[in-house]
Amino acid sequence: MMSLNMKEKHRIEVIQSLMDGRLTMMQAQQALGRSERQVWRILRRVRDEGLEGIIHKNKGRRSPRRIPSKIRRKIVTLVRGELRDINDTHLQEILDEQYDIHIGRETLRSLLRSHNIAPKHKHRSSRYRSRRERKAAFGAMIQIDASPHPWLEDRGPKLNLVGGIDDATSTVWAHFEQAETTWAYMDLMRNIALTKGLPLSLYSDRHNIFHSPREPTIIEQLNNTPPLTQFGRAMNELGIKIINALSPQAKGRIERLWKTFQDRLVVELRLANVSNIKEANQFLKLFLPKFNRKFGVAPRQSNKVFLKSPPASKLDRILCLKDTRTVANDHTISFEGLILQIPPSKKFHSIAGKRVTVLQLRNASIEISYKNITVARFSPKAVSRLIDSSSPSKSDLKRAA
Repeated sequence: MMSLNMKEKHRIEVIQSLMDGRLTMMQAQQALGRSERQVWRILRRVRDEGLEGIIHKNKGRRSPRRIPSKIRRKIVTLVRGELRDINDTHLQEILDEQYDIHIGRETLRSLLRSHNIAPKHKHRSSRYRSRRERKAAFGAMIQIDASPHPWLEDRGPKLNLVGGIDDATSTVWAHFEQAETTWAYMDLMRNIALTKGLPLSLYSDRHNIFHSPREPTIIEQLNNTPPLTQFGRAMNELGIKIINALSPQAKGRIERLWKTFQDRLVVELRLANVSNIKEANQFLKLFLPKFNRKFGVAPRQSNKVFLKSPPASKLDRILCLKDTRTVANDHTISFEGLILQIPPSKKFHSIAGKRVTVLQLRNASIEISYKNITVARFSPKAVSRLIDSSSPSKSDLKRAA
């Protein structure tokens, strides 16, 4: 007889005791943890085959579903090479999708541990936290943030991933930037507005892009309005409320998203050999829809609460940088080290001494408006020429891309 384990030895001892009359059927059932019918079946096999009838028929046989040794060696070689530093679940997906290797997660885990390949993340005991319930509808609130990280590892520069995640559905919008800036969040909101609409609120940290650190002016105090950043002013014009989180844990949904992306997206970028920001943003156009389908959740309410977005041309004149200036007697204004000339207008005889609004648009053009009417436009090329003709150290404007 082949070698027996402790469970099989125990089963043989119980059956022998039952056959010798030392145990009743009920006592044998309790000792084996089996029903009466199952115990009778075991007894019948022992009478027909001897004590070997207790041993499972597959004992000592190789499972027909066992992963072939050649495939097992290939997996280990891949994990120690190009598929290094990937969590077990993600690794299983990559092997299935890109290498046509189909293996269960627990089988993969056992294989890796048996070859002393440690898991990517160590298990930590959980801490008690109370859970904030998700918003009920798609578009009720979007958490926004940025994650500076070596997304391209040693293949390219360190980038910032600027993004937002819907609180109700976990739908993600994101793009790579060189730095976390006002323009980066303006671009994010333009993408959301033109594809889905305007969310009711945003949930952010207390970065000075979202919340102004300056004291309110006298006029702001009289009007009981807080000081606004450029981003805050734009969201105010769009009717989007910004809610500030007082701790990283408060915006846990997007913090967990960054952790997931730093785990998965880094690997996907490596496998696609992405090495610059342009390629990275192109890759996101394929990655995000797939990610949203896999990890998105259904909202409690089926109706979307996004508000209708203004047309793109109007939206661009909200998602911009706005300042006010006073017009000089020669109908010029001084703006960021540049002297901008306002041409004659048939609508206004003279606006000398008047306050005008200066808009810096995303395409690097500048517009000047008075009473919501545009009185001067400077194309990106014109702005670039003005910068060239002025002292570069005096101008904070960027040349047209």
